[in-house]
Amino acid sequence: MFNKEFYPTPENVLEMMGIDCHNKIVLEPSAGKGDIVDYCLKWGASEILACEINDDLRSIVSQKANVISNDFFKVLPENISHIDSIVMNPPFSNADKHILHAWQIAPEGCEIIALCNYETINKSDYGHNRSELRELMANYGEGMNLGDVFSAADRKTGVEIGLIKLFKPRITDGEGFDDFYLLGEESAEDNAVISYNEIKAVVNSYSAAVRCFEKVEQIAKELYAYTNVSFVGKEIKDDEGNIKNEVHKLSFGHGLSFSAIHRENGITTKQEFARAYQAKCWQFIFDRVGIERYVTRGVLVDINKFITNRKNYPFTVRNISKMLDIIVGTRHDIMKRAIVEAMDNFTKHHDENRFGVEGWKTNSGHLLNKKFITGWIANASYSGGLEFRTYQCPNHDYLIDLVKAICFVTGTNHDTIPQTHTLKNLTPNKWYDWGFFEFKVFKRGTGHFKFKDENVWATLNREYAKIKGNVLPEKF
Repeated sequence: MFNKEFYPTPENVLEMMGIDCHNKIVLEPSAGKGDIVDYCLKWGASEILACEINDDLRSIVSQKANVISNDFFKVLPENISHIDSIVMNPPFSNADKHILHAWQIAPEGCEIIALCNYETINKSDYGHNRSELRELMANYGEGMNLGDVFSAADRKTGVEIGLIKLFKPRITDGEGFDDFYLLGEESAEDNAVISYNEIKAVVNSYSAAVRCFEKVEQIAKELYAYTNVSFVGKEIKDDEGNIKNEVHKLSFGHGLSFSAIHRENGITTKQEFARAYQAKCWQFIFDRVGIERYVTRGVLVDINKFITNRKNYPFTVRNISKMLDIIVGTRHDIMKRAIVEAMDNFTKHHDENRFGVEGWKTNSGHLLNKKFITGWIANASYSGGLEFRTYQCPNHDYLIDLVKAICFVTGTNHDTIPQTHTLKNLTPNKWYDWGFFEFKVFKRGTGHFKFKDENVWATLNREYAKIKGNVLPEKF
């Protein structure tokens, strides 16, 4: 059909690409019959420009978009200077060439989203183009493996699909940071967990700090000129035998120079400062909204990875709000994950011993008993007695995730549950009250927990059984 490299993009793959096109002008360089064009129009793109080399396909897509060329490689920067993003599924045989051309002609501030054969990203032995592309991803975006996502497409391919996202910075004025002040384009709606004005304040603080760093860099050059040298006097005699002092420059060396102090404090270039400070701003936002109330231990790991991987993404109100909306909007799935991870952990400790760990007859294999036991969760405290092990203790993390999940399924405010680090000076083998449980701990580190409310216990097990596809006894 049409040609051997014509692979229409399925809608499920388009959803995975994370295309932000609302009120934006988008270029589709290999438009085909217009699947990406249709998707962008559906989600509010203000205008679509397109290129398509096949005459029949170009005729089809011209009914939906403004076709500016039959050959993408003939498109010049001046032809697309007004676009906001480039979204593409180019021919896989030379996808790297298409993506590099997109980068070369894209205006500053443009986002490039492209599919490719994952080998384009993953393999390192394909010459200059792919090396250049990997360098662009390292400096201005990212690449990821979507997997075999075309296996159910109208036209199938068995290769693993890669996704590349690049953000071309503004370097003409402010290296991409000016647009952080253009907040009139951002949605002014409050996020569910933090207000628009608070997010705006963090973004403006970030932008101002980066601008200020430009001044630091300039001052650093001046300080380097002064602090990198010293002056010493040397006694010499002139031709007539008179003694005079001659001033000579003597280098302090790297240890005392301003540039060395700069490096020791982790401040090197503006780009590195921006990335480091952006990570701190993300952490501030997550702390401000109390992100731990909404996510589990595993998701927190994913969020930390997010902060690191998104260092090349524009730090804007829209991107921050979108991330928080994703976290809150997927909370049900996150808590389902918490229930499975936590209860799988506790129910593996049962008399069948099917996981090769210590078994306790109080724990069942497919549901959580009213009383359950977990190991290595307590130790001696410095002030006497026992306390919960809160640092690098997986069983403690699973317990906290379980409490978050119970709060979610019962509608309980997580803030009403005391934090475990406040439970100190615990007497061994003595029952204490905590949240949904009564508990006691032992010197060997084991913890026993009993549900105080049978309805809470039953509700949790019903949810666990529904997720796992198990059938519970009639008493539930």
